[in-house]
Amino acid sequence: MAAARISDESVLRARGAIRARALEFLRVLRAVEQSLSSSEGTCRLARALALLELAYLPLRPEMCPFCIEYADERCSECGYAETHGGICSNDNSRFVQLTDAIIDLGTAIKFSDQDDMEDDNLQSSISSARRTTDALLSELDGLDASGLMRAKAWYIKEILRALPVRGSLDPLIRECISRAELYW
Repeated sequence: MAAARISDESVLRARGAIRARALEFLRVLRAVEQSLSSSEGTCRLARALALLELAYLPLRPEMCPFCIEYADERCSECGYAETHGGICSNDNSRFVQLTDAIIDLGTAIKFSDQDDMEDDNLQSSISSARRTTDALLSELDGLDASGLMRAKAWYIKEILRALPVRGSLDPLIRECISRAELYW
């Protein structure tokens, strides 16, 4: 399996990047939660929270043991590329398909109607995102490359499920979740 060829150092670096980003995300969630009590524009806050949740997904190269191991100049040797639709910059790559779906969802959220914003579920979204992030952090140290990629895919799906948006955005959320299932 491709993940077995990833060095411990690459996994360690990816874990560190994910941990740092997750801890930063938890700080952001606390700040959003504090602004709930003083906010009149909860619809705007729901939109902002949804976009923040998407922005903090662990999809950056420094959070991927494959990207760390193979870097840009060796992408053609990457085991992820072998098994997941090609090099991550190719349109047929599962990574590009996932990130494109997330970008489409983010754009739709930014320009969506108030009816799609679940302002009454802001606290629920924050709590769910916090629990999911805490769960990821608690298992992070014990994961090898394959486990790390599975955990990232699970985390992405759970954060997508926690978004404080619904209605006409549901099909886009489902598309992102199905793309995340193929991610690893």
